[in-house]
Amino acid sequence: MSLCCLIYLYQILFDPNLTHYTLCPRDVLYLHSYYRLVTNTLFHGGLMHIGMNMSATLAIGNTLERRFGTLKYGLTVSWGILLTSGVYVLTAWALSVVAGASSNDGLMYSHSVGFSGVIFQLSVIEAHLSPESSRSVFGFFRVPAWGYPWALLIAIQVIMPHISFMGHLAGIIVGTLQVYGYLDCFFPKNEFLRGMEEDNAQ
Repeated sequence: MSLCCLIYLYQILFDPNLTHYTLCPRDVLYLHSYYRLVTNTLFHGGLMHIGMNMSATLAIGNTLERRFGTLKYGLTVSWGILLTSGVYVLTAWALSVVAGASSNDGLMYSHSVGFSGVIFQLSVIEAHLSPESSRSVFGFFRVPAWGYPWALLIAIQVIMPHISFMGHLAGIIVGTLQVYGYLDCFFPKNEFLRGMEEDNAQ
């Protein structure tokens, strides 16, 4: 969160060209702009964009950090940045191969930016750990807790159709993989992480 806020301050002060930092699958795969896998999550499109994302991160992140500990939560976010971006790029490439898309307005040429993919990853994990059996979607209707991120995905897309559906979907995919243990190979054992935190606390 702090890094995103510092980078947004940099954006305000120096007004960099945002397309140099966005996630563009074509640029990642064919121009080898691998740095975009990270920078796209740290830059934002405006004050409302970063405000909404950081508010959501604070609400979900506090819950998960208390549950996981600081180290595992930090690793979850770090891997989330890389994996959500990676899933986005691979999905765009796969769809372009299947559909034969080659025009400049295709998904391969799209630009996305913001932390929301990681937020959706965290929301899947938080919903899985929640003791609640159901949740309200903006106060209009209730869905099972496990389906809450999916309901948000659809509802937000309806309300704001120009946001990155694929970025949010990539976050849900990564969060689901983590919930079911398919990403355990990326994390040290919980006992090791707890021991590290206890040593640092002494």
